[in-house]
Amino acid sequence: MSLTAKENPYKSTILYYQLKNYEKACEIGIKNIDINNEAFLSLVADACARDNKIDNLTKIITFLKSSKKYRENRSYFTTLLLQKSLLLEFMEDDIDISYLKFPKTPHILSKVFQKIAAKKFKVIENNPKVVEIFIEGKRFTLSTSKRNPYILVIKEYMDDILTKRYRIE
Repeated sequence: MSLTAKENPYKSTILYYQLKNYEKACEIGIKNIDINNEAFLSLVADACARDNKIDNLTKIITFLKSSKKYRENRSYFTTLLLQKSLLLEFMEDDIDISYLKFPKTPHILSKVFQKIAAKKFKVIENNPKVVEIFIEGKRFTLSTSKRNPYILVIKEYMDDILTKRYRIE
């Protein structure tokens, strides 16, 4: 199915979200933000979070405030933003994040952050830094992108075979 944002960006965003095409929902939705429609903003932010486009959340979070549900969404998205920022500092500048406590979320970024903050990791390479973490019996590595140090790369392995790669932008 091919949709274009010119047809109706609001409907296209919702349809792509329903089809679990979070990349397109985020891409179209972020270009067509309606700051007065918090339900739509939450949907776009969720699509961007699911597509690991965490930096896009900065364009949305300040507008989620009219109800308890939207403020909770704002807290969730803000948590992801801050965790990404702190993990980048940990990777690039060796800052200690062990004293920080954040809500646990189901996002892979939060799971990795919790392990790093709990000092349950092993540095397996330096320059650039690569960290090994075990989550729910699976091995993960955390690094920054070679081309862009503002992008985190999380790789999931099963028996030393790469099974999934997350690019946290």
